[in-house]
Amino acid sequence: MPRSQRLLKLIGAAVIATVALAGCATTASGSTSGSKTLHLAYLGDIPAPDPDTAYASPELALVNGAYEGLIAYKSGVPTAQLEPVLATDWKVDSTNTVFTFNLRQGVTFHDGTPFDASAVKASFDRRTAVNQGPAYMVAGVKSVDAPTDHQVVITLKAPNSAFLAYLASPFGPKMMSPTALKAHSANNGTNYFDTHDAGTGAYEFGTFKKGTSYNLTAYPKYWGAAPKYTAIDFTVVSNISTVQLEIEGGQLDGIIGFGDKQALASYKADSTLNTYEFPSLQTPTLFLNPKSKAFTDQATRVSLLSGLDFPSIASKALGTTGKSTTEVFPPTMIDAAGDQQTIAHSASALSTLASGALSGTSLKIGYMAQSPAAQALAENIAAELNTAKISAKTISYPNGTFYSTMADPATAPDMAILSGYPDTAHPDSWARIFYTPGGGLDIFGTDVPGIQAQLDAMLVSGDPAGYSQVAHDVSASGYFYSLATVLGTAVLSKSVTGADKAWNLVVPDLLDLKLLAPKA
Repeated sequence: MPRSQRLLKLIGAAVIATVALAGCATTASGSTSGSKTLHLAYLGDIPAPDPDTAYASPELALVNGAYEGLIAYKSGVPTAQLEPVLATDWKVDSTNTVFTFNLRQGVTFHDGTPFDASAVKASFDRRTAVNQGPAYMVAGVKSVDAPTDHQVVITLKAPNSAFLAYLASPFGPKMMSPTALKAHSANNGTNYFDTHDAGTGAYEFGTFKKGTSYNLTAYPKYWGAAPKYTAIDFTVVSNISTVQLEIEGGQLDGIIGFGDKQALASYKADSTLNTYEFPSLQTPTLFLNPKSKAFTDQATRVSLLSGLDFPSIASKALGTTGKSTTEVFPPTMIDAAGDQQTIAHSASALSTLASGALSGTSLKIGYMAQSPAAQALAENIAAELNTAKISAKTISYPNGTFYSTMADPATAPDMAILSGYPDTAHPDSWARIFYTPGGGLDIFGTDVPGIQAQLDAMLVSGDPAGYSQVAHDVSASGYFYSLATVLGTAVLSKSVTGADKAWNLVVPDLLDLKLLAPKA
């Protein structure tokens, strides 16, 4: 997958803290009681919700509301669990090369086209042809064969133990109506699927007004349980202050995905609201620049990391919106016993560096401007270094220039923080993206010897034990440090139910909209 395409993913990861979800619908009398419409607010506009180009997080509410894949990650559980969606069951051969799926019957696309095996091939072909960020998930497919109308056999070019994780991902391939794909294959300067859907989901696209509002309506012939809200309206809101005022005034019912620990604390004190803190794979990571003169020596890198009090830094920076971690990979990805950071805390390490290897050095710590978690962590790290007489300052970089700045040795800071999350709950999705130069989010291009070969071998074998060695080697290098895990957050009126079962482990601030319901 090209680096420039993978970079789109982290932009979504950095801005998830600015995506607001608010639910209410006023009747003529101004009451929200008995409403069947859920109103959602976006802070700022969203990218187009085409399922084959959507590679940020804000538009995923629309994409996953209208489209479905063969399988998915189960909502509302703290460890990754695959569940059937448009496939009822599946089996994988011993080589992780041949995947057989039995398909759900009686399903129709929103245009009335029956869902069958031909739709799977058409959908995979379309993602390949569009060739945007998430196209890598089907790039390894050699063939899609249909023994019957309700069974598909997907054969890969090479073994891939992460393939099921690709299919389950919120960014994974969605099934699209072959009829719609054929009718609207020519763009003519516009993309039909930016404003119209061709899915099987519980909701279908309604009226879209770019920059103003987006509407979903319940699909009356949905194969599963009918959603409790018959319509969902998204309104683009200019700033969070407006959303907060409307929550307090009762015009809106809540907010999902924000990084303000003070706001969360105030919401917890409001008896009319429910607050939620969901488990998440989002793991802010500290990167040390291998081209920085300060960090060419491994001993210096390890000493600096050992001297920082990361539990205290995480607590001060994140409050209850996150917590420190002792693991390298995001929680639950691999066995915790083999996932521990190798660098132990040393209370004297920073003072030793201040009078020795880092004497007279001025360190720069970069972060992406629209990531409140990264900013707070960077500022607390700088404060701790300055207290120890190691000069440090933080620098905010706009999203549009962040990656190019990190890649240029002349402009890159000595350290940087990314608050990102993987595409899937599979460890390869984290390690390959963050810890290999070609992965896209290894922002300084750090190459730890042996990591790439280890990952390639485990993708073939599927042996989880090998990832413990990756964790050890990454930590021992002193180039990377997993700072904390950031929780998905939500505040909703007590008139909205179901959020406790609707959250997504992979994308922290994505809810399964069909599981939300007005309180009876």
